[in-house]
Amino acid sequence: MTTIDNIELDENNVEFNYASEFVKHTDKLVYLTGKAGTGKTTFLKSLKSNTSKNTVILAPTGVAAINAGGQTIHSFFHLPFGPFVVNDKRLRTSKELGDLDNTTIYSTFKYKDDKKIIIEQLELLIIDEISMVRCDTLDVIDKILRVFRKKPFLPFGGVQVILIGDTFQLPPIADFAQWEILKNYYESPFFFSSKIVAENKPIYIELKKIYRQKEQEFIDLLNKIRVNQINEIELNDLNKKYNPTFSSNGIDNHIILSTTNAQVNQTNATKLDELKSETKIFEGEVTGIFPKDSKGTFVLPTEQNLHLKIGAQVMILKNDSGGIKRYFNGKIGKISSLEDNKIIVEFSDENKVQIEKTSWNNIQYIWNKEKRKIEETTIGTFTQYPLRLAWAITVHKSQGLTFERVYADLGSAFEDGQVYVALSRCTSFSGLVLKSQIPRNKISTNNKVLEFAKSETPSTLIVQELNSGKADYFYRRIREDIKTFNFSEAYSNFVKVLKFRNDIETETFKKYFIITASKLVSYIKKYEELEYINVELETKLLLEQIKNSQQNSEFKVLLSNNKKLETSNENHRTRIVTLIDDNLKVDKLIIDYIKTAEEQSFKIAELEETENRNKKEIERLRKLKWYHKLIGKK
Repeated sequence: MTTIDNIELDENNVEFNYASEFVKHTDKLVYLTGKAGTGKTTFLKSLKSNTSKNTVILAPTGVAAINAGGQTIHSFFHLPFGPFVVNDKRLRTSKELGDLDNTTIYSTFKYKDDKKIIIEQLELLIIDEISMVRCDTLDVIDKILRVFRKKPFLPFGGVQVILIGDTFQLPPIADFAQWEILKNYYESPFFFSSKIVAENKPIYIELKKIYRQKEQEFIDLLNKIRVNQINEIELNDLNKKYNPTFSSNGIDNHIILSTTNAQVNQTNATKLDELKSETKIFEGEVTGIFPKDSKGTFVLPTEQNLHLKIGAQVMILKNDSGGIKRYFNGKIGKISSLEDNKIIVEFSDENKVQIEKTSWNNIQYIWNKEKRKIEETTIGTFTQYPLRLAWAITVHKSQGLTFERVYADLGSAFEDGQVYVALSRCTSFSGLVLKSQIPRNKISTNNKVLEFAKSETPSTLIVQELNSGKADYFYRRIREDIKTFNFSEAYSNFVKVLKFRNDIETETFKKYFIITASKLVSYIKKYEELEYINVELETKLLLEQIKNSQQNSEFKVLLSNNKKLETSNENHRTRIVTLIDDNLKVDKLIIDYIKTAEEQSFKIAELEETENRNKKEIERLRKLKWYHKLIGKK
């Protein structure tokens, strides 16, 4: 059983395996999505561990990038934060004649040579939390890759792109002012409204199996909330979880999910003040370079300086790296002991665990010349206990986390999908309590998201596209095999091609065969020329050795070797003549084929010319007036 981040992979997850195969054997654009708890993060980590392609992982925010083990989109591509529009001068490759504005894509993105090499050698680009990426941002990425890879006619410049996320959960980062500009060019701020996605439909794969919840009724309810199809009876059943007298002060370790930072900060501060125990401060350490927000504050997965007390409710921010799995990212507990360098957390099952410090890395991608590989290098590190105060957390920051007990305050929900994100954090319906009833109008889903969800690729087409991609993959292998005269391997790969797609009777395969045969003739000629030159050089070298030899016995030995070499040389010449004759026959077949095609084209051209003359004559006769005919004009 394969394990990723201490999580065992489900070998029977069909959609997970399909997506992995697309990355391994094709260069197709893939959108991988799935409901909450279906393993999207696990897929990303699995992909990162197993791919042999030159890979870069990007995310729209600093925390998402750190969690994904990559960089932010803006830091990697050096993107400005404002919107880009269609025909933006900042993306043009040259200025128009007479334009005094010298702005081009080269002046907008002044990449150093190291970054240019990484972009040129990039094979696989993974973008996590794609639902948060604006439409114009994806179009800019496409344009940059086309231009700086010098492949203007290939989507993303020939780079395979994997988009991971759920449009039903997190909306794009686009404020009112930005959308006021973009709405004139795009149907929605979501990535799927980008020009590149409209022109190149991705393979849309949705992970089906839910691992977070086990109760089918709860799963069904969440699915209906996700697509805004919950009826009044189901909503009433949900609102029965409302308990106005409930208090999360007990040992049940419920976490409050609120919609605003203000509510969360106030709740956590108030709860901490109510504890009579002494406050201890645990200082985190930032070394090197770490991302900062617009206010110059470090963007970190937890507070740089943790203010904790015995009895404080906290959330674990990392999975247990040991084999016992004592805790996981999102598990809630209470601090039972605090010392200068020792924190012990007690969970609801009465297990007490000592929490060790951990490190989060800010990475940058570099090009390793010797290995010819894109590699990660750590440019900054944040070291701290993987904890945060957790009486309350925002719905937004809870995305991707799993809680056993949730106290949801959703009466003020204001974004599409917010209620779904909050409720789907909970592992069971019995662990859910509502702080306020949820009005029907607070459960909403963006219509554009619902429309895009209908474009999911059917499983039959997924198999077809995957087989086609595998066939293309082995065709590329065949071309490489022929270049190195590894004909046995080329044949083996051709047999594999036929298993996935039989192109033998197609016009495309005919052209492929002719081109490959032509190149093969050229390769053989060059090879034989080199062989002939090599024999000549060896002969000259041997003759020089004979001339310089001082002893008779050595001379006789050398002379004998020379005769053997001459015999071998003659055999080589005979083989070369035979190969040249064979090559000439192949050349003649190709020339005859081309000549026949040219003759056919010439005949077609003659027929077209005759037809045009006849049409003109008919038109002229049609235009003759009656009096022209009377006087006999022709």
